[in-house]
Amino acid sequence: MTLVLQGLTLPVLIRKLRVPHDAETDDEERLARLEANRAALKWIEEAGAKQRFSPDAANRLQAEYDERIEQLEHCAENPDECRGEIATPQYQRLQHQALRIERKTIIRLRNERVINDDALRRIQRDLDLAEARLTGS
Repeated sequence: MTLVLQGLTLPVLIRKLRVPHDAETDDEERLARLEANRAALKWIEEAGAKQRFSPDAANRLQAEYDERIEQLEHCAENPDECRGEIATPQYQRLQHQALRIERKTIIRLRNERVINDDALRRIQRDLDLAEARLTGS
């Protein structure tokens, strides 16, 4: 019981004490993610030029990486606005809401027997992974 109480009160205590966030680690993480995303985008562009993949698939993935890079660059230029996050809070809220809508929809489809439990679990797993990437968990 003591551990549970301490575990539940620790985040509140940290906020009240206003313990500063480790901005150096955030900067390093953002820099590494930015460099990794740029390297991946360069590879996608090269693979697309060599026609290793369909132009549609390459363009879709390139757009996704462009968006990630844009968010990382924005947060690097405005660290106070992002408060240690990888993407802007507004972008994250939008993504969270979109994931909630997807979850509600697949549950409705399962309840209407349009999809079965196995399909529901597979999609839920993908949504869980997307949410984990978003929150950094």
